[in-house]
Amino acid sequence: MSKKSKNSKPLGTFGTLFAIGSSVTLAPVLLRRFKEARADGDKLALADAAVSGAALAVGVLQVLRARKSSRKVES
Repeated sequence: MSKKSKNSKPLGTFGTLFAIGSSVTLAPVLLRRFKEARADGDKLALADAAVSGAALAVGVLQVLRARKSSRKVES
């Protein structure tokens, strides 16, 4: 894992909302891809949708964790 440099700016409220909002808008697309892959019986497309969904969830959790840690540093 890479560490953030000391000069990097913490993610502000707008940046946090933008990151989470853009991730949330992708959720219905991934759900549709998952359903289509399941209906077609395409195991590779099913795995792709599942991994993409997991990556999306991890990305949101990283943004939230970074936001939480930046609040602790400010206090």
